Amino acid sequence: MKKNKGFSLVELLVVIAIIAVLAGVVAPMLIRYINQSRIAIDMDTGKELAQAILASVTDEGVRDNADEHSDPFPVANMGGSDFKKSVFDTLGVTTLEGKSKKDAHGNMLQNGSPEFYYTLDSTKNKVEVYYGGTDPEYQIYPVAGDKFVK
Repeated sequence: MKKNKGFSLVELLVVIAIIAVLAGVVAPMLIRYINQSRIAIDMDTGKELAQAILASVTDEGVRDNADEHSDPFPVANMGGSDFKKSVFDTLGVTTLEGKSKKDAHGNMLQNGSPEFYYTLDSTKNKVEVYYGGTDPEYQIYPVAGDKFVK
């Protein structure tokens, strides 16, 4: 009787080939899923940002200090020290940057950076939040623009 001492080279190559094919199929799906998760996180962060801005402008002292913008303006450069501090304290952060570098369709963001933008009209309690660009298609609050809708 012949004693079997392990797998043959052909058997090992077949197993490795099967694993490579499975990895080739699963990897793109996993990457797409990770990007969609990052976008969902960024959209939630945008909603929280809008709520923090609205909550901050309810305080008259902070509202008087807030810089209002009709065109999208970077949150990182938010004016009014009391206003920015109030918004960031409400969010519990010191800096605000998104996670995703691509939109829902897999394209790079307009400015190539995961940056949030906002508009504010405190007299109307109106806030809009954008992510990764300043065009309407990059809006994530109060409605999602074309770049974030599949």
